[in-house]
Amino acid sequence: MSERDSLKTVLAESFDEISSKGKHPLVTVVVLTKNSEKCIEKCILSLLCQEFPRQMYEILVVDAGSRDKTLEICRRYGVRIIEDPGGTVGHSRNVGVKTARGNYVAFIDSDCIADKQWLFKLVNSILGADESVVAVGGPNLVPEDDSIIGKVISYMQETFLGSGGSPQSYRINKPKPVYSLANCNALYKREILLNHPYDNSLNIGEDCDLNFRLRQHGYKLLYIPDAIVWHYRPNSIKTFAKKMFLYGLSMARLHKKHRKIVRWYAPLVPSVLIAAVLMCLVSCFYGSIFQFLAVFFVTYVGASLYICLK
Repeated sequence: MSERDSLKTVLAESFDEISSKGKHPLVTVVVLTKNSEKCIEKCILSLLCQEFPRQMYEILVVDAGSRDKTLEICRRYGVRIIEDPGGTVGHSRNVGVKTARGNYVAFIDSDCIADKQWLFKLVNSILGADESVVAVGGPNLVPEDDSIIGKVISYMQETFLGSGGSPQSYRINKPKPVYSLANCNALYKREILLNHPYDNSLNIGEDCDLNFRLRQHGYKLLYIPDAIVWHYRPNSIKTFAKKMFLYGLSMARLHKKHRKIVRWYAPLVPSVLIAAVLMCLVSCFYGSIFQFLAVFFVTYVGASLYICLK
């Protein structure tokens, strides 16, 4: 029996069991949106085209107060919609988890496109994993039609240093346990998320915070290299710099919250900041790739240093 046939058998058995208890799907795919009209249609279409039994999953959009045509587009495709106006990302994720009807909750960002076998790979992996594995996730890669700036940012982040050691950007070719899973591409056991909810106060880094707490309780996270989503990057240096600055603030706050190093590069803040300043000077003479690296380190690490020293 092939891998796919084996999974279909397991899914059929699981669906029969779930159906007898309340006719619920096995997986709820949660998409968070806010003014996402430019990208949400591609995301939803990719989810509707999954090579996975359609009756086995539902698509749930949690919207944080869009003022554009995001909800109009979502309604066009008949997906479930929950409105959470003004909610933080952490709060919206909790709303999605509480409203989900599946035993598993998958997360994907509205500016992502899921590979056709994305859901199949995630579900297959968590069903076959050890009981201590409570979440699985895969890489987020740059789409072919992304902007030139987006591709440069992606190529930089696919290096070990540029990714901060995260396997979801820095490609690893085999499944392996990891410290964290970016929630633009992740699937969790719903029961775990109900018992260990996201921090409602966090708008960035809520996934890192959750993953850290889960590991503190002895749970494991598994990286699956072929469970792919295609993730559009910022299309301007200004947007990228702002995003990195906010990431830096978030990581520093998490370090202070847990009073532990949440990510391995935290002790390198001062030295990397100095290196970034030097790179800014070098970039004046040697081109754009150094500028992107400099922007990344100055904004991300600079923000971290600011918070840590407050």
